[in-house]
Amino acid sequence: MYTLTLNTLRLTLLLCLTSALTAAAQCRDPWIGQIYQQVYNRKPVGQGETGECNIHLYNNGTWGSRDELMGYIKQVQQSGLRIGVASLGNNTVMVVAQGSQVFAASLLDAGGNIVAAGGGNIVAAGGGNIVAAGGGNIVAAGGGNLTGLNANTPGFGFGSNYGTLSAGQRRVVTSGKGALVVR
Repeated sequence: MYTLTLNTLRLTLLLCLTSALTAAAQCRDPWIGQIYQQVYNRKPVGQGETGECNIHLYNNGTWGSRDELMGYIKQVQQSGLRIGVASLGNNTVMVVAQGSQVFAASLLDAGGNIVAAGGGNIVAAGGGNIVAAGGGNIVAAGGGNLTGLNANTPGFGFGSNYGTLSAGQRRVVTSGKGALVVR
């Protein structure tokens, strides 16, 4: 009787842990994960609100239907941008690259909000091992290493592809009305 109860408890714990791990590896918006699987036969890079799961990449987080979101995801994928992520404590480093060259990096919290922008701030936050490895341990879709992440890498924020930019800023369109504002 005791063995049966202990085995049942073990099985229950195993199922709970497996469910928790599966849930943690998903995008907060389930449509994003479903569309990546349907269209690109892969999971998006990132989880929760990080990497390709960050809703701000897709029309700055606004869409009216699944088909509209699918169009925005396709725009991001066709733009040539590569999104990479690496865990850093309770936060996530998110980098944006064209080809394999990183051109912007920011540190995001679990909600996808920018905590610090720019390679210098990421190094100051304890990301030295990412920089020392040249960005090679940053996960990006399609494999291959991302290079060029260093203390001088500019930061980015999510914004609109319309409006006035401050001196030294540039806009990189993601999809729809959304853009990354590189500082």
